[in-house]
Amino acid sequence: MKMYVMSDSWPFYLQPDGTLTDTPDPKDADLGFDSLEQLLEWDDEAREATLEERKHAAKLRQIAREAFSDV
Repeated sequence: MKMYVMSDSWPFYLQPDGTLTDTPDPKDADLGFDSLEQLLEWDDEAREATLEERKHAAKLRQIAREAFSDV
């Protein structure tokens, strides 16, 4: 799954339908864009994430899952 990073480091994931969401699972998303073009209109410094950034985002999601699984 392609991930894009906004200029403020917020990640967005390209969904199969062409939308972008702030979580890999669109059902859990709080923020989204209708297309990559719309995301780039909002933030022209957004770019595709590096492998290191994708790994870091995955680690943060895992930490959040573990923290909230106890609630």
